[in-house]
Amino acid sequence: MTHNTTPSSSTYNLVDPKTPIISGRLLAFLTNFLELVGEPLGITSYLCADAGLYVLRDRDYTEAPTTMPIWTPVEKMVQSAVADPKTNTVAAQDYLMALQRDADAQAAKTFGVKVAGGEENHRFLTCRDFYVAYKSGKCTPNKVAEQLIERIQASSEVSPSLGAVWNWNKEKILKQAQQSTARYQNGTPLSIVDGVPVIVKDEIDIEGFETGVGTSYINKGNPAKKDAHLVALLRSYGAIIIGKSTMHEIGLGITNFNPSTTTPRNPYRPAHSTGGSSGGSGAAVGSGLCPIAIGCDGGGSVRIPSSYCGIYGLKPTQGRVSGRGEYPLAPTVAISGPMCASMEDLSIVYAIIAGRDNQDPNSLLQPPVVLPSPASLTSQKGQLQDLRIGIYRRWFEDVTHPEIAQVCYKMLDSLVKDHGAVLVDIEIPELFENGKAHNITIAGEMLSKISTGRKKLNHQSRLELAMVASLRIHDYVRAQQQRTRSIRFLESLFGHKENDPHHHAQYPCLGGHKAGVVDVIVTPTIANLPPKVHAGAESHGESNYLNNVKCMQYMMMANFTGIPGITAVAGYTAKEYKHHNGDQYETGLPIGIQFMSQWWDEKRLIHVANVCEQVLESRQRPKIWLGDYVL
Repeated sequence: MTHNTTPSSSTYNLVDPKTPIISGRLLAFLTNFLELVGEPLGITSYLCADAGLYVLRDRDYTEAPTTMPIWTPVEKMVQSAVADPKTNTVAAQDYLMALQRDADAQAAKTFGVKVAGGEENHRFLTCRDFYVAYKSGKCTPNKVAEQLIERIQASSEVSPSLGAVWNWNKEKILKQAQQSTARYQNGTPLSIVDGVPVIVKDEIDIEGFETGVGTSYINKGNPAKKDAHLVALLRSYGAIIIGKSTMHEIGLGITNFNPSTTTPRNPYRPAHSTGGSSGGSGAAVGSGLCPIAIGCDGGGSVRIPSSYCGIYGLKPTQGRVSGRGEYPLAPTVAISGPMCASMEDLSIVYAIIAGRDNQDPNSLLQPPVVLPSPASLTSQKGQLQDLRIGIYRRWFEDVTHPEIAQVCYKMLDSLVKDHGAVLVDIEIPELFENGKAHNITIAGEMLSKISTGRKKLNHQSRLELAMVASLRIHDYVRAQQQRTRSIRFLESLFGHKENDPHHHAQYPCLGGHKAGVVDVIVTPTIANLPPKVHAGAESHGESNYLNNVKCMQYMMMANFTGIPGITAVAGYTAKEYKHHNGDQYETGLPIGIQFMSQWWDEKRLIHVANVCEQVLESRQRPKIWLGDYVL
């Protein structure tokens, strides 16, 4: 590998907490106790201090707070967002049309040929598979809808239940399928997504469905009157909206253990967690139930379950996708994004849902949406020539199981040796402070939104909110000042301060980084393996702070500063592990690799993740497999 080492004076300051795992009746008792006397006795303050949530109080910040990390595009960024054949980029609509033309040509050659699917074929199906089958007349959306309904029902009958789908309606699915079938029969399909099943997280409005955000009471009896903006866009391209996927209650956790609704299971190893909070979406796609899901990511909630469930997930730049119709749990850190079985499908969904929405002011500052041209996404070597991949090795290797870093290094080795990328050693200062500032921000925003009905939440959610209630307004303000600092660090790494000596004088912790040293930053997606699902966690929830910290270790940077991040499948565990709590970790658990880029540069992430998909030797079949559609 080629390395370009850049010295830095910053130090790695992440420390793993030493807190116990609490679940079941003990969690219920502790929660009730803290709610009753925790604050007067100073117990919640002690717990917050132990969790590092008071660490910013002794920081002497001079930066102004950044309350919404929507980064205003600079001139060169706007120029790079213009479709240009010389740079192998195309506008979103041109990208979709090019794929559809290619699929049309493929469909014309399939008469008398079996398209895909069936018992003997366990590969993940894509939009292209469904579209080609429909166009060639081998299958119809009606037939797929019937198979889909059978699989949704079957997913609740396996033991343990997959638990991916929370709220769905058979008649609504069949009606959409009938409309799609008629369009294909008339020769007027709306797009390559027409007739493809899509499931949506229970945080996003679907007309006629309650948006319960994983609770038993929010919006109970109050179904949404219209689709969220991104759901309406998907419908306009012909997607069949299945309904709602399960999620971690109010998104306040990353295991998706949810006694209030149901706990989904990891399709690869059902004894393990899907991750969260978009765990139902991850389970639905990872099991082959559908090729596309929509999640929402405020602290890794798209990328964590995508990684654990062996699929691809994108957290876009803050402001890239409209938040209209999304329950505003944590609006300054959260954004919706696609979770898909293939990179082509992820690119398709991104091209559909990204862009300006005149009724969402946060989406109006973005540059045009462009993607890599389909012709440039070949299997040829050298696709990433001179791409500078920043790696903070101390951070990268801080994982609970060595195989996580090993699998990701193997993927990087191919990107460098076979595709021309260059690894650049970097350091990122104040990771601990950035993480705690993110924790304060997301939890504080959730607390302000869930101001009533907290007693109806499960015990884990109530415990988290009881702790956060001891924070004060100056904690939130200082967190936003830390956000400003974290953004400034990334501006330097991505080359936006190359002619600004004041910037380098103000932030000596950067250690004299050469401006513009990286195009992307790489990490494992998650620093640990998916935890086991225990009976106490299903009945009462689980408080496992160490697991939360390791799950979110590589997630919070993108959410807090607004940059985009993508997770790609890197491989699978080949060894069994025994966790320090006695749990046995099986082989065959998926491992993801994450790339982050500068603001609005999703096209670069999509290109890199496409190459990762090509490099991956094979996809393993999940234990819970529902993807054997007959097309």
